[in-house]
Amino acid sequence: MHETEAELRLEVSELTELLREDSDFADLRNLLAAHGLHESEVLLAGLIGGEDNSQYGVFITAGPQSLLFEIGPSNQLVRWEQIQDVDALAKDFPAVSVGIAMRRAGELA
Repeated sequence: MHETEAELRLEVSELTELLREDSDFADLRNLLAAHGLHESEVLLAGLIGGEDNSQYGVFITAGPQSLLFEIGPSNQLVRWEQIQDVDALAKDFPAVSVGIAMRRAGELA
């Protein structure tokens, strides 16, 4: 199923709001802080939770840069990687390109 641009924009908006305000996202805010970033400076353009409590997602920074992260089931950071080819993320995270466009337009800043 291919989501429309409006649906992808809504996904980025909702995930970013949760990142910034929801207590369940405190671990992601802590992860950002550990890398010198603040939740008000990034967009969350995708988040996948595993059955084993692992998490996998993409932050869009002010650059805009795409940061792929993975947190293991014991809340340990498994992966933190800047992704140059965002098209490679499109299969798992279709909202990334929309998130980058939103960041460039100054939305959710």
